[in-house]
Amino acid sequence: MKITMTGAIGRIGKVTTQLLVDRGHEVVAVDIADGPVPAGIKLHVGDLTDLDFADKVVAGSDAVIHMAGIPSPRDERQYNVYKNNVNATFAIFSAAANAKCRVVAYASSCSAYGQAWSDEWSSPIYAPMTEPHPLMCTESYSLCKEANEQAALMWSKRSDTTFVGFRFPYTNNMDELEDFAIKFNHHDAELAKTAAKIGWAYLDARDAAAALELTVRSDLKGAQVFNLMAPDTMAIETTDKLLAKYHPTTELRGDFSGYQSTFSSDHWLEVMGYKPQHLFDREKIRNAK
Repeated sequence: MKITMTGAIGRIGKVTTQLLVDRGHEVVAVDIADGPVPAGIKLHVGDLTDLDFADKVVAGSDAVIHMAGIPSPRDERQYNVYKNNVNATFAIFSAAANAKCRVVAYASSCSAYGQAWSDEWSSPIYAPMTEPHPLMCTESYSLCKEANEQAALMWSKRSDTTFVGFRFPYTNNMDELEDFAIKFNHHDAELAKTAAKIGWAYLDARDAAAALELTVRSDLKGAQVFNLMAPDTMAIETTDKLLAKYHPTTELRGDFSGYQSTFSSDHWLEVMGYKPQHLFDREKIRNAK
C-alpha cells in the first residue's frame, strides 16, 4: 500500500513511519522541517497549508496518515496554531478526496474535550469520558481539533474517502512517559496539576502507530472518531482519589478504585479490537526517586 505520512519526524510520526516501512508499505514521508527518516524513503519538506504541495505529496497514494501540526496553543493571540492546524488539515483532506484515497487517519486529541489547555480550571462532566462528551474548548488548540473533526465529516459526505480521527492523549516513547510520571508523582506539584488536566492519560507511540497502520488497512467507512489511550493512568494514586481531589464535580460512571483511565476506549475496542500493548510498570514509577 502507498501511504502518505505527514509529520513524519514528529513524536508519533517517526514511530509510525518506521512501522509502515517495516511492514512493507511504500511511504511518502512529509514534514515541514528536515530530519531523519528510515533508509530507502525520501522526506518531502514543505508547508501543508499550500494546497499545491498537499496535492503533490498525496497524489497516487492509497491512504494518508496525517500527524502534522503544532502540538499546543503556543501563541498568546491564539492565531497561529489555529491558522496552521486547520488550514493544513483541510488541505490534506481536500487532497486526499481529490486523489480518491481510500482512507485518511488523522490526529485529533483528547484536548478537544477542553480541559487540557484551559486557562481556568475545567473538569469533565463525567468519567470515563466517551466520544459523545461535550467539547468545551476555550482555546485555539482544542478548537482546531473540533474544526478538523467537522471538516472530516464534511469531506466524507463529499467523497468516497474514509476519515478516521484519533483523540490521542499525551503520546510519547516510554522513556519520556516514565520521566514525566516520575516528576509529577514525586517532585513537581505544578506538573501534578498538568497531569490532572490531561486526566493522567497516556499512550505509548508504538501503540498509536499500530492503531494507525491497522486503520489504513481496515474497511471503515464514512467519518469516525475514536478515543485511544492506555487502559490505566500514569499515576501511583488510585483514580477515585485523584478525581476526588482534582475533579470533585465530575460524575463517576464506573469503578475507579484502581488505576482505571479517565477516558474510555471502548468504542475503538468494539470496532477495531486492538488493545494497547505497552503499559507502565507502576512499581517502577512508585519506587523512583
